[in-house]
Amino acid sequence: MSRKTNPNNSSFMLIRSRRSARQKLLIAVLAIVLFLIIVFPFYWIVLSSFKTFLEIFEVPPSIIPVRLDLFNYIEAFEVYQIGTFILNSLFVTIITVLCTTIISTCASFSVTRLEFKGSKQFQNFLKMTQMFPVVVLLVPLFLMCAKLNLYGTQGSLILPYIALQIPVSVILLSTYFVDIPMEIEEAAIIDGCNLFQTFTYVMLPLAVSGIVAVSIYTFIQVWQEFLIASSFITKHSSYTLTVGLTTFHGEFINWGGLMATSVIIAVPAMVLFTVSQDFFINRLAGGVKE
Repeated sequence: MSRKTNPNNSSFMLIRSRRSARQKLLIAVLAIVLFLIIVFPFYWIVLSSFKTFLEIFEVPPSIIPVRLDLFNYIEAFEVYQIGTFILNSLFVTIITVLCTTIISTCASFSVTRLEFKGSKQFQNFLKMTQMFPVVVLLVPLFLMCAKLNLYGTQGSLILPYIALQIPVSVILLSTYFVDIPMEIEEAAIIDGCNLFQTFTYVMLPLAVSGIVAVSIYTFIQVWQEFLIASSFITKHSSYTLTVGLTTFHGEFINWGGLMATSVIIAVPAMVLFTVSQDFFINRLAGGVKE
């Protein structure tokens, strides 16, 4: 017995299929436009960093590079002391990452695994600190650095950076320590480990992925920071890379050198994020969601 097909249902399925195809095409077009909006500025910066002064201002501008000229990079190092700025940024960033990682790891273990009065309130306070924009904290930080005679030195960057990065690092790392089963910690105590040994030999290895993720996140944040660095550093030889960008303007702006330095600033963050994207996308994002 043959089964008759309802012509109304066939028409409905055809219309639905066409509508679904149009939606997919629209989403694909929007995704491509969004991708170009995000990527094209960085592509233009990289492209301009390899152009000569005249090529940067030629009309119409060339989208495809004719040749790769390293003149802007050489000039940035020889004339504008970019090498000194790189060393300053590395020193400030590495010290900040080390101190932030050590303090936030210990603090995260304490607030999540040790029961003490006020631990919940302490975690809520850390979350509240994230609501204050950095610009609001500039005056208190300036007064603190002035009282400690740190203004104008790299210490005036390291201390505020550590203070600003610890709350978010503790919040992120806490999710990793919470996920470690309590039975593992209890088994270590039964085997004779004291609190320090349990933390060092049992908990730290299990939370190492979170520690690495937080360290890389801190590195990227500090490496690219400009507001505090431009406010507290006045000595040219102590400039960090982001503040060093301001040295490219004078009677005229050296756009080629400016673009080359921008690429130098962006590359370490991009490389670190690319290498560790598994930590950020799969684990760090999951931790924030929880």
